[in-house]
Amino acid sequence: MRLEDTFPSLGILPTIIVVTVIAIALQLSGVWVTMLVAGAFAGLFTRRTRCAFISGFTGVALAWFILFVYLILTSQALAIAGFFIGLLGISGGWIVITISVVIGGLLGGFGGVLGRALFELVDELSNSMSVEDSSSEAEASVN
Repeated sequence: MRLEDTFPSLGILPTIIVVTVIAIALQLSGVWVTMLVAGAFAGLFTRRTRCAFISGFTGVALAWFILFVYLILTSQALAIAGFFIGLLGISGGWIVITISVVIGGLLGGFGGVLGRALFELVDELSNSMSVEDSSSEAEASVN
């Protein structure tokens, strides 16, 4: 049985919504590497690598943007960003947040590509194993 037969092929917009929800949930763990896992869901629900990258990038970037908006409204996120900008000698407090959102989006996008490639590999291996099994059964029935 193939993975593509098991999981439905969603459009880009529903996949972005799914990835955003998963990314927000995983971001609460505090481990940024889990954004690759969130992006991999884009590869699971799309059938093309380009769509997996776009869905993963947009979904995780949107999740990080929502998280930063929440932090700005409830805490001193802009003050902390301004502190780091001051250390770098650059003006503008939003640049750190923008760079962070882009980095999160890239993690999600590459997670989507990695997930899509992994699912295609698993499908290919399971397909070749089922062909070998059926050929060995055919040889056994002939003998």
